[in-house]
Amino acid sequence: MLRGSTRRITLARARLWLGVSGVGCSVLLALALLAFGIPIVTVGAGPDQPWWMVVSAVGTLLAFGTVAFLTFDLLGGAMFVRRREAPSAWLKAWARGATVQWLVWVVSVTVLLVTARRFGPWGALSVFALLQLVLAATRGRMARIVSQLRVIPLSQQMRDAITESGLRVEQVMVVDTPDEGFVGGWTGIRATSLMVPSRWSALPAQQLTALLVRRRLISSSGAHLRGVLGAVLWNCAGFALVLGVTQIQLTSSADFVVLMAGMTLWAFVGVLLLPTPSRAAVFEADRVTASERGVAALWTAIETVDRMQDDEPTRARWVERIFHPVPGRAERRLRLTAATTRVPFAPGFHHLARHALWLNWATLTPISRAVHCNVGRPALWVMLPGD
Repeated sequence: MLRGSTRRITLARARLWLGVSGVGCSVLLALALLAFGIPIVTVGAGPDQPWWMVVSAVGTLLAFGTVAFLTFDLLGGAMFVRRREAPSAWLKAWARGATVQWLVWVVSVTVLLVTARRFGPWGALSVFALLQLVLAATRGRMARIVSQLRVIPLSQQMRDAITESGLRVEQVMVVDTPDEGFVGGWTGIRATSLMVPSRWSALPAQQLTALLVRRRLISSSGAHLRGVLGAVLWNCAGFALVLGVTQIQLTSSADFVVLMAGMTLWAFVGVLLLPTPSRAAVFEADRVTASERGVAALWTAIETVDRMQDDEPTRARWVERIFHPVPGRAERRLRLTAATTRVPFAPGFHHLARHALWLNWATLTPISRAVHCNVGRPALWVMLPGD
């Protein structure tokens, strides 16, 4: 519970309202940019701008926005967390992550600009899809670059659990991070490598094996692949909609600010709509894992891991539906005890909502790190907290 108030508020709820505030500010700013034509006035609309001038103007604006958002990051990363780092350590980690994201933005602007000037804005749409696939394919490496995750040797317990789960030892990478909300996940478009946090090595063998079996099923069922490709398609649909509605050509710095504003609004729509199919995939992964490993082992593992993250057993229905792509553990337990015998594994889009957020780095939107689950926590910017 947070102190200093007559009405105590949980850490999870404090982070939720911080995320709502950060996302809300981003959306209001995007609306203002589009409604008042601010990009044309502030950064210019000339299609004959040299490419380096476009990139430098947009890059400067993005750098300013990153610094302006520092207050939200500071609260989310240094205040509203269970385990606080030294201020200097947090600031160093934040600066590293923010710089890497800014570099991705600048590269994306450059690539999209060159493509649009040669093949038109609709040609840039194809390149945008390719940029997302590159990000998805390099997710593990990007996570390690953004937050300097340290790879550690596999313990014997981890090796035994990997073997028992049906995974191959060479598929799994154990990384260490002080952020206990990090749970890793599959990297690559087709789930080529699995990243897990080092703290999982301390879990009882049954729990660890159940978690790894669950990850194996998410991969073998195609749920991870569907989540990635679904996110790419969702973002491409937004990109096409912004091009069609605004008629921008992506040849000037103003065009790219309009793109950023439009895709910020589209990302906000995704924040509201995509958690529903994402939750369905979580329930289905739980059910099939329980069918293979038993409810008891899986449930205790879910409870342990959730306590490392939000530690919010129950939520109001509207809060769950709108803000949480990973359902609360009370709801997960209810589904587990009610439907562990149904087969087979139905198609799901695992982490669709969160893949869509981080893959949208390619269109400059800041919402991917404004949401409550990862604001101010660079270790979670690429691999957002999951199940």
